[in-house]
Amino acid sequence: MTKVQTLSGQQKLRQLAKKQLGADLQAAGSVRHGTQPLPLDTSPGTASFIDKHQQLSSRAGVVLAEHEIFASLSVTERASRRIQMRQEQQQLNLEKVMTLALDYCTEILTAQDVDPDWFQAYCELVLDISSQSMQKLWAKILAGEISNPGSFSLKTLHLLKQMGYKDAIALQLAASLSCRIKSQEPAHIYFGYVQQGSLWRWLAGKNRGLLNLSQFGLTYPQILNLIDLGLLHQSEIESGELGKNQQLQWYYHQQLLQGRTRHQGVVLQYYKFTSVGAELLPLLSSQPNQQYWQALQQMLADVISFHQPG
Repeated sequence: MTKVQTLSGQQKLRQLAKKQLGADLQAAGSVRHGTQPLPLDTSPGTASFIDKHQQLSSRAGVVLAEHEIFASLSVTERASRRIQMRQEQQQLNLEKVMTLALDYCTEILTAQDVDPDWFQAYCELVLDISSQSMQKLWAKILAGEISNPGSFSLKTLHLLKQMGYKDAIALQLAASLSCRIKSQEPAHIYFGYVQQGSLWRWLAGKNRGLLNLSQFGLTYPQILNLIDLGLLHQSEIESGELGKNQQLQWYYHQQLLQGRTRHQGVVLQYYKFTSVGAELLPLLSSQPNQQYWQALQQMLADVISFHQPG
């Protein structure tokens, strides 16, 4: 009978790293690689067009004619050098992500192991992640999967690979505007309401309310981009009709607010995260937007009476 091994998150990560890298994380991080790109000018905003072109060429492993040191290399030798440089950069990317994951691993002991096929696919996808901010996001995913295997689907990993830095910023903005009612999962981005069945309120122009989310940082093009990525559902969604005096508990990040509907037939409008978007939400260190939270309450005040719990 095989004995189930119970290890902490960091211990499991070190085991996975040793299998994938052939060494523990400290040893892997200290390896010096022989073939390096030409030095890059790191001073921000000071490089000319030609300098930037040379920097990018160097990073791609393409030798320009003016670099005499490589003038004697054949096309085959230059191609081999480019391939080697790319492989070394991929190795550095993988080692960096796995080292960063140590910071997010918990010391909670778990017996269930990460699926080996999932881990292999994860490593292949991480190879070309060079952006520091995206590396941190991928590191959080590995730490989360070690703590609770099955938390992140391969579909989520492949979608994340398509995301750039601006996409991640848009998702973070969306997360900062998300809230939920009761145990609703995942959180939604509420932006309006409609009151059904009231002719008087319709004639008075008080049967609907709408927030412009761009005032709080989330623009409509960003929303469309999140929809295209599969992080938000394709259309705006409406809740079922709420009855008069229906009790509501709103959760906005760590804040709790209670409410009661004033009228019959109130319908809330919101954007809903997809299952993939919901998997990524816990990884984002988004802060609540108090201006949005206050504006949402003010917009809904005509149809919902809010009060602090207690």
